[in-house]
Amino acid sequence: MKYFPIFIDLEKFKTLVIGGGEVATRKVQNLLNFDARPKVIAPEVNQKLREIIDLYNLEHEKRKYEKGDLQGFRLVFVATDDPELDALIKEEAEDTGAIVNFADQPEICNFIVPSYIKRGDLVISISTQGKAPFLSKWLRELLDKKFPSGYKGFVDLAVYFRTQFKEKKISGRIKDKIIEEFLAIRWLDILEDDGIEYAKLLVNNLVDYYAKKK
Repeated sequence: MKYFPIFIDLEKFKTLVIGGGEVATRKVQNLLNFDARPKVIAPEVNQKLREIIDLYNLEHEKRKYEKGDLQGFRLVFVATDDPELDALIKEEAEDTGAIVNFADQPEICNFIVPSYIKRGDLVISISTQGKAPFLSKWLRELLDKKFPSGYKGFVDLAVYFRTQFKEKKISGRIKDKIIEEFLAIRWLDILEDDGIEYAKLLVNNLVDYYAKKK
């Protein structure tokens, strides 16, 4: 089985989490990181998940899964620890066409979630096609150190830089040159020492310089 990597807009997908334990809590947290607002179905939820549900005003039905619960949902995460219940959910998913992830059961999932790191709009995902998740976790930890939290500011600055050279209609070989120069600058140090506003001032100067060369 080969899984195709894809990024989807979770604001356009109704999402459902079935379960109320530690795994379900992680699923809900990850979904919130990408602007989803999942519904939760579970007779009981742990304290942390209760706090998240209350904080984000998420819908929670305090009961077990019942047939028909997948209607209207396109993306479903299941963390029940109940094989019989999982089999019923899988059967309904096949009828409704929902894509479903079952915690720790890749053999019955029709999609899996890769390990990932997120730095603002920068998302790096790692997958071993579900065959060696411990390796994905190890690689994620390596990348977590390689890309510290300061990369969020760098990504925000790169977005700002792109809007500036597009506004100045810089293209062709000059565009390639200005991007090359932007990437050669030690922006992480500048952001840490002088902040985002000073970095944007340097970007403006760089763009203005190349705009005059058009």
